[in-house]
Amino acid sequence: MDTLNIEDWELLAQVSQVYRGLSDAFMNQIDMHRAQATLLCRLYLQDGMTQSEIAEQLAIQGASVTSIVQRMEEAGLVVRHRDVEDNRLVRVYLTPEGRKRERAITEQFAKLEGAIFDGIGTQEREQLRQMLRQVLKNMTSLT
Repeated sequence: MDTLNIEDWELLAQVSQVYRGLSDAFMNQIDMHRAQATLLCRLYLQDGMTQSEIAEQLAIQGASVTSIVQRMEEAGLVVRHRDVEDNRLVRVYLTPEGRKRERAITEQFAKLEGAIFDGIGTQEREQLRQMLRQVLKNMTSLT
């Protein structure tokens, strides 16, 4: 294997591990797990999603969504209600406490983002975003 290929592999692995660790550390400051934070932010953007819609959008198993939503419901962050038009569907909604927590998550990730992208300009960030989208597209086509 070529030295540059090994370096690319190592960099992707390191960035992934360090980012996950930093995200967890920042979420621990507001007593929230990363998976819950991600789900909360998704609901903030699209409140009232079904659990299967959440699973699809976050690319996680339905059973995982069920357990995350259960814990979040017990914590008073979300509520589940049957769909008024289709009684078979259960929709998940943020509570006022969930909305408050979403703001705290957004503030934490803004701090993290500021630290991570320090010294990187807007144009460079856009290029990075485009490259990462392509890498992600390539990776998801392998699964």
